[in-house]
Amino acid sequence: MNRNNQKGISIFLVVIMMSVFLAIVLGLTSIIIGGSKMSESFGDSVRAFHAADTGIERALYRIRQEDICDNFTGTIGTDYNYSVTITHEGGGTCASSGTTISSVGIYNNTKRELEASF
Repeated sequence: MNRNNQKGISIFLVVIMMSVFLAIVLGLTSIIIGGSKMSESFGDSVRAFHAADTGIERALYRIRQEDICDNFTGTIGTDYNYSVTITHEGGGTCASSGTTISSVGIYNNTKRELEASF
């Protein structure tokens, strides 16, 4: 009599085990997809940072070589953009002390800002 009452228990255990395995697989898939999206945004952030750095370097070159303190924007290739703002406090040329350069780099709607003062 015990054998007839326990015929469905193996199917029940298989369903429970498959449900647990499915939950584990779905959890791991969610973690992997989230990590890949995060690493993609890190790459965009680094590119935006380098665009901002390019703006700072270009501003320093313009100040040292040509003594130009105007704000400007620039593009690197077709995807990288930067916008530079230069403020100068005090007398003398912009190559003297009291100058602050702020540069915003943009890549794929990701923005990074750098600031240099001297």
